[in-house]
Amino acid sequence: MLVCHCKRVNSKVIRDCVQSGARNAKDVGAACGAGECCGGCLPLVEELVDRELGSTGTLDGLPMAPQE
Repeated sequence: MLVCHCKRVNSKVIRDCVQSGARNAKDVGAACGAGECCGGCLPLVEELVDRELGSTGTLDGLPMAPQE
């Protein structure tokens, strides 16, 4: 699914960013540009990051470092 129309970033790219270490929308934006133009996709980017990380604060069962 296309998430960021400005930068033509789809949901798979965002999931890949999270798997590579992105922990929030700002990290995703730095990695692939999503959310850095108009910002209209930021709520969806944040939702996809949260889904990928899971609501327990883990990634693949491993605890994440605390957010700053």
